[in-house]
Amino acid sequence: MNTILKCLVFFITLGLLLPTINSSYAEEEMRNIKMGILDVEQVIRQSLMAKDIARLIDTKRKKFMKEIKKEELALRKFDEELQRKRVVVSPETFAEDARIFRSKTSKLRTKVQIRNRELSQFRLIANKKLQGEINRALTQVTKRNKFNLVFRYSPQVVLVRPEYLDISQPVLAQLNKNISKYTIPAAAAKIGK
Repeated sequence: MNTILKCLVFFITLGLLLPTINSSYAEEEMRNIKMGILDVEQVIRQSLMAKDIARLIDTKRKKFMKEIKKEELALRKFDEELQRKRVVVSPETFAEDARIFRSKTSKLRTKVQIRNRELSQFRLIANKKLQGEINRALTQVTKRNKFNLVFRYSPQVVLVRPEYLDISQPVLAQLNKNISKYTIPAAAAKIGK
């Protein structure tokens, strides 16, 4: 709401100041303004790079889950064996086995937390790269079409978005032309190994 109010005040102030500028100068400047609106969320949803990043993240997540499930299964078997031994072995032996079980459970919990952090880090690195590539594609489209004013679409800021101002498709096409697959950088490739 605060952003909308600021934008409204800005445009009202701009509207009040424009008549005071020399009319021939204002007309010349108005003819040179070429504006566009970019829907970043639409570009992200439809870009080949974002889809590739999602695929890579899903692959890593499935690999992590498979690894964790295997260890969970081994822990369940160990727990079942421990419960069977409870009546057969001495209390000291059972206590030692129970300590080993708790230790393995704790290690697994820690491993899950580490894997979740690694996955989040991978996602963060990939999203930063995607944002950088979107900015590069936007810059190329802006220079090629001589736009001198571009807004990033946000329903809170841009209330009305005429289709003829939307430059999302040309930016998406340029992004897909520039890069369609995400290459895992060396630092991110080590994650999860």
